Amino acid sequence: MRPGQFETPPTSIYLLRHGEVEARYHKCYYGQMDVPLSERGERQSRELAQRLASVPFDVVYASDLARTGYLADRLSEPLGLPVRRLAVFRERNMGILQGLDPESLDPEQRRLFDQWRADRVHFRVPEAENFVDLRERVVPPLLELVAAYAGRRVALVGHAGTIRVMLAEAMGLPLENVFRLSVNLCSVNVVEFPKNGAPRVTLING
Repeated sequence: MRPGQFETPPTSIYLLRHGEVEARYHKCYYGQMDVPLSERGERQSRELAQRLASVPFDVVYASDLARTGYLADRLSEPLGLPVRRLAVFRERNMGILQGLDPESLDPEQRRLFDQWRADRVHFRVPEAENFVDLRERVVPPLLELVAAYAGRRVALVGHAGTIRVMLAEAMGLPLENVFRLSVNLCSVNVVEFPKNGAPRVTLING
């Protein structure tokens, strides 16, 4: 047998962001709120599912929030697959600032907001997660998927924060650099995990 022949192919994880949410939530950090998609967001999701129709996913995962579930359902239905919805893949919890409009904060909320904006990686708003917390929440289950579906294709519909953290982990980037990664609405990001060796990011924000 030639070297490399019959080796297990890499596990391909497709990290997909949900579509646009309703306009009334655009000015707030909605985090783990279960906000609905706009009509445009639903259309974006359907169009992305059509673009990916030729990808033979073996399994479809999503956070348990409705905005990710809509795209996940569109991906899974033609394949006859169930959507596995897990709360662990939710967006970052924004704590007491979650759902608030930055333009209407009281002085104490404004103080917390300004501290958070100055250090979005490490500062922890009361009752919230920082990006260190987010990494500790989402990276272990991501690696569990890699191990459970070795050599197969996994669709994971998530959120900007979770996808940034996963990409940074795959690329060996410090969390301080996560905001250098743009994660657009209904974008496609692909990470390949070989059986041996470091992961390879083959697509960002496609």
